[in-house]
Amino acid sequence: MSSHNPLRPKSSLLEQKAKSRSGLQMVMIIVAVHVVFLGGLLFSGCRPEEPAPDTASSTGAIPILPPAGGEVASPPGNTNTVTVVEPPPAPPLPGATTSEPKPPPVTRDTGSVEDIVPLIPEPSKGPEVPVAAGEIEYVVAKGDNFTNIASRHGVTVQAIIKANPAVDSNRMQIGQVLIIPAPATKPSESALPEGAVVYEVKPGDNLYTIAKEHKTTVKAIREVNDLTTSKIRPGQKLTIPSPETQN
Repeated sequence: MSSHNPLRPKSSLLEQKAKSRSGLQMVMIIVAVHVVFLGGLLFSGCRPEEPAPDTASSTGAIPILPPAGGEVASPPGNTNTVTVVEPPPAPPLPGATTSEPKPPPVTRDTGSVEDIVPLIPEPSKGPEVPVAAGEIEYVVAKGDNFTNIASRHGVTVQAIIKANPAVDSNRMQIGQVLIIPAPATKPSESALPEGAVVYEVKPGDNLYTIAKEHKTTVKAIREVNDLTTSKIRPGQKLTIPSPETQN
């Protein structure tokens, strides 16, 4: 038993008691931690193992059994394969066609090419006019008119109008057929009026120079030759009246 030292102060005794108490508490804490740790290990080791889930029962697959002869059986194929059975096609309705009808094959007969009728209709030529003796048919070309047609064929415009009464001179069409009357017979020397002469038009001539040369008038030359215009062409024959017959 310790004896109280009268020389040691009381404060030092209190400090020693406090230190001994704190050391005891630290030891108790360490012991408690070890007890908890060891208890956890013992609890986890003593817990029974859970059985593995039965994969065969969970997936619905048939378990593989060894054959009776002791041989190793090969695993079956995919036992979960679902076979889809397609229904048969519905029968076609009466009167309905399942596909578009094919056109009949086109055959070309080379022997009947001449019998093919053209699809483009030919332009109508209008009523045919009987052609009298000495008359000719003329097909209107681009730029034609009664004046140049008459001058080209040696006839008058009035003669063409009389031969084609149904034709409008302002509405002629290209390809239209005209009747050109026969040229007027040349006046014979005996049928010429007294003092009249026949003059052949030369290049560069006109009615004014011809009338001045023969001392007559343009009007008189046009009346004698039945000219509706003053146009003349080289080689054309004109009857020139005598100056005495003019007033």
